[in-house]
Amino acid sequence: MNASGDSKPLPKALSLLSSERPRNVSWFQAGALLFGDWGTSRLYVLGLAFLVAGRSSFWLIAGMSLLILAVGWAYTQICRIYADGGGVYTAGRQRSAIVGVIGALLLFADYTVTASLSAVEGFHYFGAGKADTEQVQAAEPPAGDDIRRQDETLSGAREPLIGPGETALAKLWASPGLLGILAIVLIGGLNLLGPKHSAGFALFAAVGMIVITLLIVVFALPQIDWRHLQWGRLWQAPDRVWYGFVYIVLALSGVEAIANLTGVMKRPVYKTAQRSIWLCAIEVAVFNLLLALIMISLDPGREAHKEDMLAYMARQYIGPWGEWPVRILGGLLLLSATNTAIGALTGTIYVMSRDDELPRVFQGLNPFGAPWLATFVATVVPVSVLLFVHDLTTLASMYAIGVVGAVAINCSLTTFHPRLRKWYRKAAMAGLGLLLIAIWLTLAFTKWHATAFVAIVLTIGLTLRGLTKYAQTRRPKPSLLRQAIIEQLPADAMARPKLLLATAGSDSAAGPALRAAKAEGAALVVSFVREVALNYKVTAETQLSLETDSAAQALFTDFLEHGYKAGVPIIPAYDTSENAPEQIAELAAMYGVDKVLIGSSRRGAIHQFIKGNFQKRLEAMLPPEIPVKVLQMDGKA
Repeated sequence: MNASGDSKPLPKALSLLSSERPRNVSWFQAGALLFGDWGTSRLYVLGLAFLVAGRSSFWLIAGMSLLILAVGWAYTQICRIYADGGGVYTAGRQRSAIVGVIGALLLFADYTVTASLSAVEGFHYFGAGKADTEQVQAAEPPAGDDIRRQDETLSGAREPLIGPGETALAKLWASPGLLGILAIVLIGGLNLLGPKHSAGFALFAAVGMIVITLLIVVFALPQIDWRHLQWGRLWQAPDRVWYGFVYIVLALSGVEAIANLTGVMKRPVYKTAQRSIWLCAIEVAVFNLLLALIMISLDPGREAHKEDMLAYMARQYIGPWGEWPVRILGGLLLLSATNTAIGALTGTIYVMSRDDELPRVFQGLNPFGAPWLATFVATVVPVSVLLFVHDLTTLASMYAIGVVGAVAINCSLTTFHPRLRKWYRKAAMAGLGLLLIAIWLTLAFTKWHATAFVAIVLTIGLTLRGLTKYAQTRRPKPSLLRQAIIEQLPADAMARPKLLLATAGSDSAAGPALRAAKAEGAALVVSFVREVALNYKVTAETQLSLETDSAAQALFTDFLEHGYKAGVPIIPAYDTSENAPEQIAELAAMYGVDKVLIGSSRRGAIHQFIKGNFQKRLEAMLPPEIPVKVLQMDGKA
């Protein structure tokens, strides 16, 4: 509201900066978004596990369940530390811009393959390509219990997109890859109609997956012959066990999505994230183990049902009336995951463009408010993947290398965050980071197609970033924050009287400071001085500035919005110093202010002593004609 009590629209740049979403995502909604990824992964992870290990796949699933619980714990800490968005892009940028970009590109690779794999698997569950699966089942040897290496010959012949001698409809239905391409194109087109809210899709996916799982578990467990159940062999060659474990580590990417949601979660963020993560992690760990038991009791064959294992289990223990609901729901859930992945790809491209890490052309919006070029790229890239690769085993390994790399970077960076505090948390986070790095290196050295795919994504992404930075040096453009500052400054702003507000990183003094400036017809200089230690290591990437300090950017955005609505020009002043009072005094002299304002409160005696000491030091450095005025937080100046 402005001074007259009437609301007025914000200028364009300031509107973009201050358009933060409300914190209205509950633990239940956040859990649905996480479960939509973690939970639906069992539609293909179980079949891949049996492909790799036969009956011994139970032990691999048990290991994966433990990893999910460990990653779940890690991300409860990450969500606590990064309460305004804790994805790998955000966490990485706080350390180094290039690390954040690499993390985002790894997620880009993950979302790309998620869209491709989910679309293909969705049509496998609908029954497409079923004839090829039955031929494999008839030709394959009986399954053993050893964990064996899966190379390109073992993964099965990839079905051609078009087979000879078939009708057009038969050719189409025989090719899940081609159907997946058509589905991605259609979903991408729908995303051009405007921004989509994923909570409804996620809730549908979560409820549907729980229904499928309970349906199979309730019918199957009483029918298992527990006395003659063959558990496979736990103790095998370590390299085979490790390879098999690495091969099925797929269900982790959703945890990055929930880390990005912390900026819209209901407070306290830690409790909201903790409840949603633990609920999903425990469900996934427990029910994946139960489904693995049901799977090894059937011994379906290594390759026969790697694409539709849950549907096969439903047919065996429930019958056709149970199989088709699983196929229909499973296919719809996977297509919903495709839609979510395309939306995440679009968001990744758009946000990196907003941060000047990619060309600004990706920010262009169509008449429906959707970033049209970002959506186009988010559609074309998964389609391009399916033109070259459309079998489950290859897509799965390409999927894992992206998500594991992103989660490994986030966990490794968080190990050194001061808010992790306890030594045992640091040790656990470091151990998990090392484990994930080992998994990533194994994938990189054993899955050449996955390594090549990630290398292509990183090369193209970093090249675009380099070109963007080069263009910025040739024709520099002001950042969105600087545009917002310029927009709200009237022509006579610097000629007006000026008051300087010394903030402590909070806008709690905004109300009384703006009223004081309004009463005197003055502009308000808002200072943010970042105190740095003497031994602070400064490099080109870590040097703090208004462009890299996210806390300062958030503070100035709040003040710009408050000032515009109150009709008071805001002049942000940012600097770093080992001595905050000295730097504030320098800013006061540089801007020629008439008065320095500092906040006060009704806190305890120790706080008041420290505050009083700060005031005395500041007054000693200021000339007598510039007084220091204490603002009361209750609105009385």
